[in-house]
Amino acid sequence: MVTNTKDVVKALQMLSGQNDYSYRPDTSFSANPQMPQMVQDTIKGTREKDSGYALLANIIYRSISGNEKDRDFLIRRVIHSKNDMFIDGMAMDIRAPRLVKVSEIKQIRDIGTGRIYDNAYKFLQDRLGVHVKNEILPEKLNTFGELVKRMHNEIAVLMYVVALDGIREKSERMAVMKYVKEHTKDLQYTDEELNDYLISVAPDAESAGMAFQRILRKDRQTIQDFISALISVIMANGKADDKERVFLAKVMDLLEAKGFVFNLGL
Repeated sequence: MVTNTKDVVKALQMLSGQNDYSYRPDTSFSANPQMPQMVQDTIKGTREKDSGYALLANIIYRSISGNEKDRDFLIRRVIHSKNDMFIDGMAMDIRAPRLVKVSEIKQIRDIGTGRIYDNAYKFLQDRLGVHVKNEILPEKLNTFGELVKRMHNEIAVLMYVVALDGIREKSERMAVMKYVKEHTKDLQYTDEELNDYLISVAPDAESAGMAFQRILRKDRQTIQDFISALISVIMANGKADDKERVFLAKVMDLLEAKGFVFNLGL
């Protein structure tokens, strides 16, 4: 949850591409000095699978160094390295980036729903919308997995804004839910499923920045609809907080530089 000016500035740096992180989207891995050398060596030459998540989960796994760990994670992305899949995220107990090899995961608990997954690959499909090869998991992406695959970037940024003033208000979450439902009318799922997912999403500046960069690659109409939703979320409680105004103004600057014109009236 974002609660101070430093976090806001960090998020704006991420949005404008001024802040480096562990990996660059769709390019080879570049080392991050915050990561253990063993991790850096393991994932040299990786390519990103998908990014812009911000899902909280408890993961029991064997680390790259061979130690068993039981940690809460903020999942930011899934990447491939040769024939392996890895979850990249923030280990909440040590507040540091860590990489978890999916084949070494014994159990994942979705913190939002409490559901336990003994098959980590099923968690990837059902909760992150990441397709897993048939020889590993001979199941199709389920309906809610399709929703997450389509909307997780927009959800991450919108839920980041929900928490921007330090209070995750229900009215703002309901505005996010409305936007998602409007763009997934072809999918069958329950409001409870979507609400549980939104509660599980807890974006930090890094994950929100990753997600926004993905959104900027989409078509103009999608971006236009997203900005309308962003304004709706900010105004859901009837007012715009100062931090929300600063954040939105920066987003507008970035988009206007790409040829978009907005009249916010905030």
